[in-house]
Amino acid sequence: MYWLGIDLGTSGIKAVIINETGEVVSMGYAEQNVITPKSGFAEQNPEVWWEACCSAVKMAVSKGNILGMEVRAIGFSGQMQGLVLLDSMGNVIRNCIIWMDQRAADEVKVIDEMSCKAGIDTLDITANDCLPTFWAPKLLWIKKYEPETYEKINKILFPKDYLAFRMTGEMAAEVSDGSLSFLMDVPYRRWSTEMFELLGIPKSFVPNRLLESTDIVGELKASVAGEWGLKAGIPVIIGGGDQIANGIGTGIIREDVMGASIGTSAVVFGCSRKPFIDYNKRAIQSLCHGIPDLWCYLGLSLTAGASLKWMRDVIFREKKAEFEKQGKEIYDYITSIASKAAVGSGGVLFLPYFNGDSAPNNDPNARACFFGLSLNSDMPELCRSVMEGVAFSLRETIEVCRQTGKNIDTIRVSGGGSKSRLWRQIQADIFDASIATMSVEEGPACGAAIMAAVGSGYFSSVMEGCDAIVRVKDTIEPIRENVEIYDEYFHLYRSLYKDLRQSFKERAALI
Repeated sequence: MYWLGIDLGTSGIKAVIINETGEVVSMGYAEQNVITPKSGFAEQNPEVWWEACCSAVKMAVSKGNILGMEVRAIGFSGQMQGLVLLDSMGNVIRNCIIWMDQRAADEVKVIDEMSCKAGIDTLDITANDCLPTFWAPKLLWIKKYEPETYEKINKILFPKDYLAFRMTGEMAAEVSDGSLSFLMDVPYRRWSTEMFELLGIPKSFVPNRLLESTDIVGELKASVAGEWGLKAGIPVIIGGGDQIANGIGTGIIREDVMGASIGTSAVVFGCSRKPFIDYNKRAIQSLCHGIPDLWCYLGLSLTAGASLKWMRDVIFREKKAEFEKQGKEIYDYITSIASKAAVGSGGVLFLPYFNGDSAPNNDPNARACFFGLSLNSDMPELCRSVMEGVAFSLRETIEVCRQTGKNIDTIRVSGGGSKSRLWRQIQADIFDASIATMSVEEGPACGAAIMAAVGSGYFSSVMEGCDAIVRVKDTIEPIRENVEIYDEYFHLYRSLYKDLRQSFKERAALI
């Protein structure tokens, strides 16, 4: 019994085939790039997604030493908040404005003014403060700056739902992605007519079908199945946004379990029995979970893992090319350098804000910087400070959760940041919590496969699927001496943003 999980990430697309015991039988991967036409802008071409998806799936099927015909269903995980615009023929109109794009900051202010003037408390409807990454402000930006594009819009889809459309010919959205559109009634898990009318956005833009994460979008088209080596007509399950899928893939389906994921972005993720609403405007995002009677929340650091990728591509550019020729992993080299620095990186601190910051500062103008460099600072301090800075950015959200009374003793980690033992130890020490890794490393793709197994009827519920497949592999405990050192640095880290907020704003005005 096999299921295919497809994870549409920002850096690339993974395709994972798992069996009923959670064993990863095979995996395929295809990389893709982010297009940055201006500072604060971030786009991707949906056609590149489709090509990468085809490559990744065919790689997984050919590697698996199984008959593709034995795959019973397909499920999705996908980067969230991306705006895919389609015309009346179902063709893509322009590049997708993805989740890390900050261009619509002024439109957020417009939306706030509109809701105040109308006397509508949008928190009661959307369970979120509006962020520039959401669908609604992006659409208002398109309407203002690209009116000819806006006039062509027939439907809008989230990234993973675009892939499902290409596979099945059917259009749909689902509740976890929809939660961050600012067009959905999150407590009632439905589109909000009131929000469409308030913002002047046609409700016809969104798919009529708003599904739960384990619902079937449609059947795999024969033409696609033939190319991929799969059986035509197998069910395609809509799945969930990548954080929801990762939550399922790492077993974060109960309120007493929390997760932290470091990929291109970094996320702290938990779940609750009702929408988690942050009334202090710290950009803690509230969503419907992939389980119908659960909601979840997350705090997002926009370019956390991308910070280490920046070091790889800029500071270690020549070494990266050398390692690629030798078939070696450059990230292992970077972390080995970082391991030579002391806890606290000799007083060097790094703010991971390459494209703004989401939680808890909610500032599109914030930018990355090193603080505390001296003539004694060397490459080990630079490398380790980036890893520590990412963990500090996640701790800010963890502290918000602790302030609400959540007991956080163990955190399940995933993504690229979970593969480095050094980075896991840094997280344990900075979070002051046990850090657990899971038996299946590819959390989002695993979650997608579990949702496929549920949607196709093998498991009766997501909880049953998680109990059968998801297991803790190992745990790292915090080192008490390091915890005390990092507490001191964390207080300094938090003060840096406050001191620089006005400077970030002035810099943005200059360019």
